[in-house]
Amino acid sequence: MKADKRSNILYAAILWLLSILVIYPLLMVLMTSFKEKREASGLSVALPREWLWSNYTEVLESGDVFRNLFNSVFVSMITVIIVLATASMLSYAIVRRDTKFCRVIDKLLTFGIIAPFAAMPTMELLGALGIYGSLWGLIFVYSALYLPFSAMMITSYIKGLPKELDEAAVIDGASGMSLFLKITVPLLKPIAATVAVLVFMWSWNELQIPLYLLSSSKQYTLPLSVYNFYSAFSTSWNLVCADVIVVSIPVILMYIFAQKYVISGMTAGAVKM
Repeated sequence: MKADKRSNILYAAILWLLSILVIYPLLMVLMTSFKEKREASGLSVALPREWLWSNYTEVLESGDVFRNLFNSVFVSMITVIIVLATASMLSYAIVRRDTKFCRVIDKLLTFGIIAPFAAMPTMELLGALGIYGSLWGLIFVYSALYLPFSAMMITSYIKGLPKELDEAAVIDGASGMSLFLKITVPLLKPIAATVAVLVFMWSWNELQIPLYLLSSSKQYTLPLSVYNFYSAFSTSWNLVCADVIVVSIPVILMYIFAQKYVISGMTAGAVKM
């Protein structure tokens, strides 16, 4: 017991030391966001001599935060809806039909996860479809990128659902889409919540893909607005850090309130595999 206690203390000390690598830059950004321009150039975790809340007011007024916030919410929410709808139906077909073709599709989902984003072919494809530079083009690209992983998670979850439920529903007269919507979908709430949170956070935080696919600053998402804001205020680290904090708040709040769904959904998916 003494050996276990010593090892636990050692592990805890190591984890606390490693956490400093994450805590320090976050604290530095937070403290810098309240400082005046000259003091902020030091980029330290020291408390500001004067707490300037006006930095946040200036960011909200000059950073197009509300317009970019709407773009981010629109893109992330529509992406989540598309991914959940398509991934759940695909996963249900793969598990319940269990044909050779479905098993091949199940294996091919792995390649969808490891395949990298190719900018030029994607831009040419969206241009041919007439949606390059639009938020809808970005939404469809996000949906295609996050669909394989989401389908794999939901597939592993559905494999743990007893087929007897479907058989009983068929006896009662359910079939086709009604069988999926009335019997399977209500049982997918834990894994659907997990997938929704993950896809929302991934699409919300993405920077590189919108940089390639959006051609107008009016359509920028919040992470891309930080890039644009830094270009305009690169010497004002207090404003840049305040902009970073403002952009981070929505996704931080979402994760705080939804982390239990992420943990329970990931655990359920792992157990059912």
